[in-house]
Amino acid sequence: MKSSAELEPVASEVAAAAPAAMSVRRKFTKLLQPFTVERGLITPVIWFLLDWLVLGVAIASLLIVESWWIKALTAMLAGLWIARLFVIGHDACHGSYTNSKTLNQWIGRIAFLPSLTPYSLWEVGHNLAHHGFTNLKGRDYVWTPYSPSEFARLPWIRRQLERVYRSGVGQGVYYMVEMWWKKLFFPGRKHVATRRTSYTVDSMLVAAFAALWIGGLVAWGIHSGRSIVSLLIFAFAVPFFVWNCLMGFVVYVQHTHPRVAWYERRDEWSANAGYATTTVHVKLMRPLDGMIHYILEHGAHHVNMGIPLYRLKEAQARLTATLDERLNSEVFTWRYYWNTVRRCKLYDFASHVWTDFDGRITSEPVINSR
Repeated sequence: MKSSAELEPVASEVAAAAPAAMSVRRKFTKLLQPFTVERGLITPVIWFLLDWLVLGVAIASLLIVESWWIKALTAMLAGLWIARLFVIGHDACHGSYTNSKTLNQWIGRIAFLPSLTPYSLWEVGHNLAHHGFTNLKGRDYVWTPYSPSEFARLPWIRRQLERVYRSGVGQGVYYMVEMWWKKLFFPGRKHVATRRTSYTVDSMLVAAFAALWIGGLVAWGIHSGRSIVSLLIFAFAVPFFVWNCLMGFVVYVQHTHPRVAWYERRDEWSANAGYATTTVHVKLMRPLDGMIHYILEHGAHHVNMGIPLYRLKEAQARLTATLDERLNSEVFTWRYYWNTVRRCKLYDFASHVWTDFDGRITSEPVINSR
């Protein structure tokens, strides 16, 4: 599989897609273009500052709270707010959060700090690889499924790890290991072959933030006489792991579904509008959608990355109104979720069907294979 850095020159490849496929893409992009022109400034900055305030208050309260159950709830709340800040950083990294390019870059880097995400490494892996070639194997590396034959050839320990990742409760482990550790936090040359100054600087920035965060908790424990272990667990480890669980879960449900295809062939991906048809619009009841900054209005975001998060809901409604039968939408229920988990273990790229870990077919053909 290609490293994220090897995917940097993908813009020209996207532009070189089949003319018919590009015509469809332009149609979708033009449909949602009006939602990109009114990017705010004051309100987005206020949201950014308020999210930092809530996270700061949550972490500060963990320094003095005694009750274990209050600590646990507050730590999970902190994890949620790390996720909210990440969504803001994600928007800023796309250049869509405010109307200022420079401000977006600063907000993106600062919003990414609690999730320990290096801005420039996320930008090349997400904006170019994932968005440029969504669900195209060898290009997009987010939740890429193995084929039954590939899975059978994996070492025993790697097969067991894949079972954990796709168990329905292992998304946090997946994101922390396969995404954050391997590709974002000082990644090795196996995953990011190109060395850039911005990658090193941004990695050092998040490492310094982590050192300050952990060091501050240790210093407070020494000063206050509180348990350093307890402080590190509740004020660092739990929020960080909850964030990883939320992120792993979100990217899983956004691109994994019995009706969502994965592709090995570029021409097949282009012909089937893979940039839009491989996403799932997961509908949450209010106010849960707002709690995660509308990140699950994902079809609209993939069609046009320039739409700010605060306009995604209306943009998704416009996209849904096209009634294009290739667009996937689901009202989130636990029954729907566990059905997806049960059926989407491996993917047969030739027949375009999902299978379980034993290779038994669990879905209808997602597309007409050729």
